[in-house]
Amino acid sequence: MVKIFSIEDRKSTLDYILSTAKDCPKIVSLVQVGSGAEGFRDEKSDLDFVIAYDNNESMTEVMDYMHNKISENYNLIFYTQSEEKHLQVYVLDNFLEIDIGFGCYEHAAALKPAFKVLFDNSGTVEDKMIQSRTTMDERIYGSKQKKDLETARNYAWTHLMHAAVAIKRNNYFRTVGELEFVRKIYIDLLGDRYKLESAVNREIDNLPDYEKEAIKSTYITDDSRETLWACLINLTDLIYKELEGSSMPISKEMLVEYYNDLK
Repeated sequence: MVKIFSIEDRKSTLDYILSTAKDCPKIVSLVQVGSGAEGFRDEKSDLDFVIAYDNNESMTEVMDYMHNKISENYNLIFYTQSEEKHLQVYVLDNFLEIDIGFGCYEHAAALKPAFKVLFDNSGTVEDKMIQSRTTMDERIYGSKQKKDLETARNYAWTHLMHAAVAIKRNNYFRTVGELEFVRKIYIDLLGDRYKLESAVNREIDNLPDYEKEAIKSTYITDDSRETLWACLINLTDLIYKELEGSSMPISKEMLVEYYNDLK
């Protein structure tokens, strides 16, 4: 029988990561991020850390050190490492996930507001992370928002048109696919506006209730033409409202006229 990690298991693993990081002379600081930085969302929350090392030449050595120490002490069912992303992901045999990001302490920055410095030999990491919050959201969400707006302007309207044609042709699964494509664009735009992570809808549950209800109105609950048209129109209204002030090749009025011609 598979043993799923308990709160005690998670605490024990956190303590091991902390002591292991402290034992490495090249590791300057260990920072807990994610829900654990605020006391964990629930008993199934995973562990997320950022390790700050002493200089840029130490990254590979420090990543190897952490991998060796964790794999020596735990049975792993999954492990991956990306030096490009400065990230390691572990899944232990009790299904506890451990994500560890890596960076030089001189460039310490907080990607999210919640973080907890577990130790800091430099005495500078926490201040650097606090100061970074004044510009980090713009660096993260500002550039992403520009890309998402460009994607919306270039592709949302054409996939809405494709969805309308699919409904006309009674192509249910094509309709679902086209609507899912545009809904993802819309959710990305909402994530940018509310500064929430939208990948796989990760933080979208934190939206205001009225925003979540609006998104729900675009999900297909049956395969009737009436439901498909209603979802398409609802999504059209939402995406064009979010894009107010943006230059669109096809206006909402033109699109609705196109729909009416197909019905």
